[in-house]
Amino acid sequence: MNNTIIYLLGHYGVGKLTVAKAICAASGARLLDNHLVNNVVFSLIRADGKTPLPDAIWDAVADIREVAFRTIETLAPPEFSYVLTNALQDDPEDRQWFDRVVTLAARRSARFLPVLVHCDAAAHASRIDTPERAANLKHTDIASGLARRDSVRLLPIDHPNRITLDTTHVPPAAAAAEIIAAAERLAP
Repeated sequence: MNNTIIYLLGHYGVGKLTVAKAICAASGARLLDNHLVNNVVFSLIRADGKTPLPDAIWDAVADIREVAFRTIETLAPPEFSYVLTNALQDDPEDRQWFDRVVTLAARRSARFLPVLVHCDAAAHASRIDTPERAANLKHTDIASGLARRDSVRLLPIDHPNRITLDTTHVPPAAAAAEIIAAAERLAP
């Protein structure tokens, strides 16, 4: 896979990072997980994955994300591929972030594949409160995670390359293979 940006989107705890790691292992792509960006700021305020975060934190996260995107645009070798992850909700700010990733791909003349990732409620509940998520300063409260799943509408993605992936019963390596194959079918 060459000069491709794969954007895994879905509620937290559905398996985006697990699948992203499998894609990177299989393809050599680089990972820009949303928590790689978030944790620069989260680690400074001792986020615990359960306590609500102050709203102002997102401005600082946006600054870090923009530095990462500029680095990919201007410094990264053109053949590098990237897997990004995020949980974008249906609001204007998150639409701007999605559009910024589309712009990032266009500026690199990269293939772009948005992937909507989901799983059933039981699988989702089993994945939210794990030691790995806690270590990554991710949200780990099952009740609020499931409430968010039921109450927060994710950003609708109408991009022509969009695919949807149900991770309920699909092993990460198989999900990665499916996504890589879809990305490779896109015109360079």
